Amino acid sequence: MSSAGTALNRKEKAAATLMEMCSVRVGQGLFGVPIKHILEIVGSARPQPVPLAPSFVGGLIHYRGDVLTTVSLRHLLGLPPRDGPQDILVLESPGGCFGLLVDSVGEVLAVSSADHEPNPSILDERRRALFAGAYKLKDGLLVMLDPERLDPMRLGGSRAA
Repeated sequence: MSSAGTALNRKEKAAATLMEMCSVRVGQGLFGVPIKHILEIVGSARPQPVPLAPSFVGGLIHYRGDVLTTVSLRHLLGLPPRDGPQDILVLESPGGCFGLLVDSVGEVLAVSSADHEPNPSILDERRRALFAGAYKLKDGLLVMLDPERLDPMRLGGSRAA
């Protein structure tokens, strides 16, 4: 590669912004949630079921004196329920706080905007509504989740429409 091409590549990388993502696992998938939306991580929680609630509701938990609705990412992805405790990310969105049930919480990763890819056009409508693209990692992909798209009030409204 020419030195001009190398210099251009360095400028592109320097212009790229970094974002910190909390990685989570659900089934075989690796997903990321921007750190700025996470209030807390609650490990090994067992939400209480809610009779007659929409199927995506994972249950209710006590959280700092309040009752918090949880959303089951497994259900949204069409995966079978998981036996045993799950981790919960307490997320903040314009609609308020809610919990996101995941199989496990991983590490915080710094991802570059230069490594972001939009959702592929072949992705079905349901998943396109949940995912905000993916980041290329050296050993795979980190699918980005947008807390606003996972807010139970928004999910409830989109299911009713």
